[in-house]
Amino acid sequence: MFAERFDALMNIAEVSNSLLGRDINMNPAHIGRLRSGARSLAKKHDYLPAVCTYLVKHITKEYQMNALQKLTGIPASALSRADAAAVYLERWLIEEERDAASVAKRLISGFSRVAARPVIHTTDESMTEVPMNYFSYLYGNAGKRKAVEQFFYTILQENTPQTLLLFSDENMAWLYEDAAFAAQWAELFKKVIERGNRVKIIHTITRDINDMFEAIAKWIPIYMTGAVEPYFYPKLRDGLFQRTLFIAPDTAAVISSSVQQDTDGMLNMFITDKSALDALKIEYEHYLSLCRPLMRILTEQTPEDILKAFENLASAEEDAFIYSAMPPIFTMPESVIEEFAKKHNADMLISAWKRAAEIFRSDITNHRICMTLLDPELALLTPDTLYPPMAGLFCASDFVYTMEQYIATIEHIRHLEKEYENVTVKFSDNVENNTMIYVKEDVGVFMAKTDSPITVFTISERNMTGSFGDYMKNSLFI
Repeated sequence: MFAERFDALMNIAEVSNSLLGRDINMNPAHIGRLRSGARSLAKKHDYLPAVCTYLVKHITKEYQMNALQKLTGIPASALSRADAAAVYLERWLIEEERDAASVAKRLISGFSRVAARPVIHTTDESMTEVPMNYFSYLYGNAGKRKAVEQFFYTILQENTPQTLLLFSDENMAWLYEDAAFAAQWAELFKKVIERGNRVKIIHTITRDINDMFEAIAKWIPIYMTGAVEPYFYPKLRDGLFQRTLFIAPDTAAVISSSVQQDTDGMLNMFITDKSALDALKIEYEHYLSLCRPLMRILTEQTPEDILKAFENLASAEEDAFIYSAMPPIFTMPESVIEEFAKKHNADMLISAWKRAAEIFRSDITNHRICMTLLDPELALLTPDTLYPPMAGLFCASDFVYTMEQYIATIEHIRHLEKEYENVTVKFSDNVENNTMIYVKEDVGVFMAKTDSPITVFTISERNMTGSFGDYMKNSLFI
């Protein structure tokens, strides 16, 4: 993992081994071996602070900083100070591979950061014309960039949306070694989604739970559109041969193969022949049949599905951990619920509250519920942000606590904590306003962007659920 991360940072900073070596007095060949993984990071790595300081000095352009945030989850506060950024990168580089809880924390940070800004950006750029009905050869990483660019532009020429079929376990240097292209790739992908196309993607999980988290973190901006169905192959593969299949069944495909992550000079093929596309689609679907869903992605267009997913998880008989700035619906007193429902004509809210409160009462006698909420004193400083989680599911108008309603809800929560020994509430000054996470140990995770447009990730994969549970227990409730 160190080699992959170090190489990605070097690519974002756009510096060479020789320039870094000269600055920190290290053999460039040694740096190259660290980047490739041919040499592991030594137990004594006194040079790492100097490496990170050097890299931070060369990550100054907006597209570089955006790429760094997407890769590492570095918060804006750290990014604004060179010394803090260098310390953050040093810790990130040597983060233990099996410390899945820390990776879960970074995933949550990335989810919150992306959720806070729009996902789709429409542009009026004209699209390059791509010849149809032809077969072309392109070579190496530069060739793959050209092939993928053609792939997207060709899809954008179509009038009818389709479902793209994506898989690659090849070295991703073709994407991340060119920061400008990575930004272009993201924009093109967003345009493709904006046109109504959907995506099925098979992620490569080759080593451990960290791979799964890393894969999700990189795809969060696209996931937030709700147009993606992610899958993973649950068994081990030998890792000798790698393959890429990017298929738009009605339009074009990009395919390639390589050996042991060596993509230097490899052959990439861009194909528009319909018979070939049909054959590639069959190959992909055969592989997909051996895979499992990585998560479900729900949007506010299907509020019933979101509420059902929440209720199903809440009904599971296990300890629960909740992370949310604003109190969840079942903690609201009945008087506040009735005021909301009457004011907003939201009968759906009353029925949802009754079901949630009933589930809570039946669950709390046998299982713990631990909640981390935003410190009320901080919350009351910005009363215009006192939105109940996922309020947009219940009515379209502004749906916000009055200060009196919020205070009444907090008092009710404190009463619940006194009444039920299995209820634990922790108030924190470091809770994201737009994110709610609900974890039932060994059962599942419900992770939501709680303001409009609402997006929910539901996860049932055992290792990921365990990692979220470990993070919630060890980081939030110790």
